[in-house]
Amino acid sequence: MRLRRWLPLLVGILALLGGSAQAAGAIAAVQDDVIPVSDVEGLEPRLDMLAQSGARVTRVDIFWADVAPTKPARPADPSDPAYRFAHADTVFTGLHERGIIPIVSVYNPPRWAVPGRRGAPAGSAINPNHPNPAFFGAFMEALARRYNGSFVSPVFGPLPSVRHFEIWNEPNLQLFYRPQFVNRRNRSIANYVKLVRAAYPRIKRANRRAIVIAGVGGPKSRTAPTGPGMGVGTLDWLRGIRRTRVRFDAYSQHIYPAAPPLDNRTRAVPSWNSIPLLLSEIDKIRRGMPLYITEAGYTTALTPFRRVRVTVAQQRTYLRQIFNLRSLRTPRIPVVVWFNLQDNRFWPGGLMRANGTAKPSLAAFKAVARRGAVPAALRP
Repeated sequence: MRLRRWLPLLVGILALLGGSAQAAGAIAAVQDDVIPVSDVEGLEPRLDMLAQSGARVTRVDIFWADVAPTKPARPADPSDPAYRFAHADTVFTGLHERGIIPIVSVYNPPRWAVPGRRGAPAGSAINPNHPNPAFFGAFMEALARRYNGSFVSPVFGPLPSVRHFEIWNEPNLQLFYRPQFVNRRNRSIANYVKLVRAAYPRIKRANRRAIVIAGVGGPKSRTAPTGPGMGVGTLDWLRGIRRTRVRFDAYSQHIYPAAPPLDNRTRAVPSWNSIPLLLSEIDKIRRGMPLYITEAGYTTALTPFRRVRVTVAQQRTYLRQIFNLRSLRTPRIPVVVWFNLQDNRFWPGGLMRANGTAKPSLAAFKAVARRGAVPAALRP
């Protein structure tokens, strides 16, 4: 009788606890785009800067061309002498020591892996050309195997576990992935799906607990088959991938809207106002599939890649507003990654200026970065 009497109260308490856990929503992460290009001596100070931001999760770029400058004889074997993993070993070991969880984005193929041995266009350090899918799949297996928690390095000893692997970076944009269109006919969706299809089983073979993240959609509203802004719009990209029925575990999207986070009038996609629409579309791939927002932010100066800017005070306000959005209070969105830690001349969206001084947004980020528990989906 006593149990029956108290049962409604217990149910209510459990419901409140569950609601509070859900209300916590996405945690705040930040990416430092200096880490992939830093020399080994400069890595420790950069990792310290990242830790001082309060971040518990970060996104890390792995440039395939840097790890495999020459073709390995055993491409799925992370011990093949052609591989240059020292930089990545230092990064992942350093992150592990600081309690920071990495989400790894892999792109920038070596020339030997690209048909016709095409390299980066003039003036760019990034090779955007579509590689041989089999070569990419083998490299992803080597990467996942090296960081599955059981690999022992002769220098570092046991290497940490890495679970989150993102396939490419903004492959719907000409800047990062080519070709997008040939004679106005789209090629990027089919080619990209080949990479996902090649990588998924090989990553899982190396680490059953790995989470393979696909899509990685750049912030483009409309499809443009010609011109300098050539690429596939956000919804066209998502729907095109969905139609192929390729397997992956989570979808990722980058969000850099001109509109403030609380502007409910904008119909642009992607924007903060379009989160429910994105989740609805992702449900058509697999109901309940997670959405990782692996780049987001507002820039405080004009750049060749962005025609809008905000003040440093607005940047701080918008950062706070993002992490209080009702649409992000769902376990389906485990993380939002602010890009980036520090301004550079191409992307002044940092929490710090190029000279290392803090913007007001750094204090705002520190305040939200430690809020809530790290979702189970993100834990090593």
